Amino acid sequence: MELLVIKKFLVPILLVFIIFFFLMGGSYFILRLDNISDFTVILLTLSLIILPPFGIYWILIRPRTMPKLLVYLSFIICLGASYLIIPSSQKGFFNKLLVWLIPILEVSVLIIVIYGIFKSVISYRRNKQDEEHDFLDVIRISLEPKIGNGFVLEAILTELSVFYYSVIGWFRKPSVIENEDAHSYHKTSQLKMIVIIFSILIILEGTFFHFLIQSWSDIAAWVFTILNIYALLYIIGLYNSVRSLPHIITSEKVIIRFGYQSSIELDISNIKDIKTAKSQGGIEEKKPKDTYFAMLNMDSPQYEIFLKEPVLMKSSYGRKKYVKTVVFRTDKPAKMIEKLNSNIDSLSNG
Repeated sequence: MELLVIKKFLVPILLVFIIFFFLMGGSYFILRLDNISDFTVILLTLSLIILPPFGIYWILIRPRTMPKLLVYLSFIICLGASYLIIPSSQKGFFNKLLVWLIPILEVSVLIIVIYGIFKSVISYRRNKQDEEHDFLDVIRISLEPKIGNGFVLEAILTELSVFYYSVIGWFRKPSVIENEDAHSYHKTSQLKMIVIIFSILIILEGTFFHFLIQSWSDIAAWVFTILNIYALLYIIGLYNSVRSLPHIITSEKVIIRFGYQSSIELDISNIKDIKTAKSQGGIEEKKPKDTYFAMLNMDSPQYEIFLKEPVLMKSSYGRKKYVKTVVFRTDKPAKMIEKLNSNIDSLSNG
């Protein structure tokens, strides 16, 4: 039985290898012949790039349950192999091909990834119509079985959060703030002022340096501009996420957040004490490694939660660390602390 399985996969793989060997080996020698026509160069270049991926699809993927990612990987390998096989004197058509082929390839991959994400989200919502989840939570639940709960998933979610809150965040009403157990922290923060100032600076600086760098290199100028646009979207998204993601208190848990950038979930029973936070020495002051600061460095802290046992704090791009204290601020500190103390007393008496 095992021998049959090995033969089933070994024969097609061997067949693909033989095709690759003769195609690339033959092209290597033909392209170095004297007086070779332009038509032959174009035909061999297209054959080197197109035939291997098609061969892999028809021989390995279509008749078997193998990942379609192999087609994309083989295409990238073929581009690299073609670059090495085609001599410099014959690379005119290949170089022109790359100019429009690489952007199309990148856009196609992006479309496929986005389509896969939305397909997973739609499928999840169809099967879980009775459950309510945030859009990004649905994406996490949908993608986790496919790509695991590691850096790749967290990186995807962070980038999606940036675009989701920077664009859709303007139209999303922070309705959760109306909940009596939700406590906002953006109204008394300096974040809004910082976002306005840095947005103006990014736009002015980006425009000035774009034209300055363009006199040296168009590509470098557009790379710089794209990075500036991303920075602008990031700070706008952060502000909108701070508005939409308040601190949450339930009978047994409390969630302290700073937008999509970081958050921590604490058990009420794990809270040792709550005290007024000490004033910070400024931006340059070294922060304790076992303390989570859920606020801007420019904002003054209000309260500090001391924990009985360390708790895992999660931040963007999958970064994590265990902390023993949590420093935070809120728009209505007296109300939030009263609620926290009430829940702590209820658990202690219960």
